[in-house]
Amino acid sequence: MMHNVLLFLFAWGLGFVAAIPVGPSQIEMAKRAISGHRLAAALVVAGSASSDLIYGCVALFGIAPFLETPWVLATFNGVGVVVLWILAFVTVRQSRRPEDLGLKNASFGRKRWAWVTGFSLAATNPPIILSWILGVALAKRLGLASPFPAGSRALFVVGGVLGLASYLFLLGVVLYRFKRFFPRETIGRIYFWLGITLFVLSFYFAFGVIRFLRLGT
Repeated sequence: MMHNVLLFLFAWGLGFVAAIPVGPSQIEMAKRAISGHRLAAALVVAGSASSDLIYGCVALFGIAPFLETPWVLATFNGVGVVVLWILAFVTVRQSRRPEDLGLKNASFGRKRWAWVTGFSLAATNPPIILSWILGVALAKRLGLASPFPAGSRALFVVGGVLGLASYLFLLGVVLYRFKRFFPRETIGRIYFWLGITLFVLSFYFAFGVIRFLRLGT
């Protein structure tokens, strides 16, 4: 019992730490949180966690070996480039009208699209599977995943996903609570730089397209 508890806490900690670096899902969640749409922000997190859950199962249970095919990985990364470019364009354009970024902005309050946004951004990054594999390797080195039956693997996946979601929810709550301290002009500037960050992140996916296409030739 204690072994499973330690394994779960270890996976939770890995997921929490892995979510700290700025990524597309964090940015989309932050945009909604500072605009006052806390439920939409939470659904972005839920969408991202759902995708991470799928990749965790893929990594630990091997249910989708086709994801190892270079052209499939290149396709996912190509979709990621397009999605990030669109979001970057929309974010920068919205930054020019900070007065429209509040609670009356219906586009941010759309619950269905918030979940789809979080899920699609995370789904276009198949290399996240490597993070799961590295996490398992570290757990085995520490003796927490030896043996590693199906039940323990499922516990590890759940812990990792909850760790990721915990950090994103915590960040969203903080941004939502302190949104009133950001003047509209400041929010506009934040949106501008969030858009630029999304554009910069697209180059990571573009590099992935080139790398996986080369592997396939």
